[in-house]
Amino acid sequence: MIKAIIFDVGKVYLKGNVADFVNNSHKILGINKKFNSNKKVILDLDLNRGRKSLEECFRKFFQVPISKKQMKEIKEIWLTTWAPTKEMTELISKLKKNYKLAILSNSEKNHTVRFNKLGWYSQFDVLVLSHELGIIKPEKRIYEMTLERIGVVARECVFIDDQEDHLIPAKELGMKTILFKSINQLKKELKALSVKFD
Repeated sequence: MIKAIIFDVGKVYLKGNVADFVNNSHKILGINKKFNSNKKVILDLDLNRGRKSLEECFRKFFQVPISKKQMKEIKEIWLTTWAPTKEMTELISKLKKNYKLAILSNSEKNHTVRFNKLGWYSQFDVLVLSHELGIIKPEKRIYEMTLERIGVVARECVFIDDQEDHLIPAKELGMKTILFKSINQLKKELKALSVKFD
């Protein structure tokens, strides 16, 4: 029986795209280059491990001088790239009635501060955030820590992520997994696992 549901954040719980952020930043920085939006974008894993600041990460990633004004504008774009959809918010409210909910995310501090401030994490019982732990998906330990914090065994969990390689350790531990593609597909797969949200 399923007792807990674990969500990834970017492109699952919150809608957004790192490639959009990069392209919008290119305009501010005068970089005349279109970034391929189909590409899997990871800015810097040291940012996700909490070892590097956002400013350091941006300077390394964009490889051009960035003024204070530009940095402020880019940070604003970064912070506002992600937001929950109405459908996802409604689904989570319904799931909350019957299940423990958790976040397991390769995260960074500035987003976490903003998402908490806006109440986007308020429905979740447990937050497992890579930048606070110094461990990232798909490292097995972060999945084990999630189970420990929720207080359930792996077979009682569903883990939802948009990256297949991030599902592998969850499967190995015995969790049910869903590769997220759309909200309708997610609902269909949750129903197939007898998860109630109506």
